[in-house]
Amino acid sequence: MIDGQAVDRRVRRTQGMIIDAFLSLCQEKEVGDIIIKDITDRANVNRSTFYAHYEDKDDLLSKITNEKLAALARLAREQTMPYQPDFDTLDPYYVALFEHLADNKLFYSVILGRLADSPFADQMAGTIRESFYTRISNISKEQKLLIPLDILLDYISFSIQGIITKWLAQQMIYSPHHMALQLTRLSLLGIYNAMGAAEKR
Repeated sequence: MIDGQAVDRRVRRTQGMIIDAFLSLCQEKEVGDIIIKDITDRANVNRSTFYAHYEDKDDLLSKITNEKLAALARLAREQTMPYQPDFDTLDPYYVALFEHLADNKLFYSVILGRLADSPFADQMAGTIRESFYTRISNISKEQKLLIPLDILLDYISFSIQGIITKWLAQQMIYSPHHMALQLTRLSLLGIYNAMGAAEKR
C-alpha cells in the first residue's frame, strides 16, 4: 500500500518535471509557439499526466508564477530578527532574496528575460514593492520618512528588479552572498555617497 507521503512525493516529482520542461522550452522559443506535446515530450510524460495537474499551458504558467511569487513575498515576513544596518553585516532580507533567486534561477530567468514584457514581471516588481512596504511599516513610527513613500517604494522595487535582471542575464557572475553585501552597502550609502559625490562634512 502506498502511503500519502509517497504519493505527494511522486506528484511533486511529476510536477517538477513538467515545470522544468516548460521553463527550459521557454528559453528556446516564444511561449505562444510551445504546445502541450512539446512539454510532455521534454518531460517524458503522457498528455493525460499533464492534464491531471494543469488545465492548459496558461494554467501551468499561472500556477508556477503564483507559487514563486508567494515564496518571494514570504521572505520579508520571515525576517523576524531586528537588523541593525552595518556596512559589513549583510541585510538578511537581501541574503534570503538572492538565495531564493539562485535556487529558482530558471524561473526568474524566463520571467525577467523571455517574458519581460508580460504581466508576470510587473507582478514580481509589485511583490518586491510590498516586501519593502512591510519592512518600512515595521520600523518605529517615530522615524519620519524623508522621501514620499510611493516614490521611495517605486525606486527600491524597480532598481532592485533591474539589478536582478542584469545579474541573471550575466549568468549570476557574482554569488548571492556578494550581491546581498553590495545591496546592503548601496542601501546604507545612498547614490551620492556611493558615487563619492556627497558633500564632505
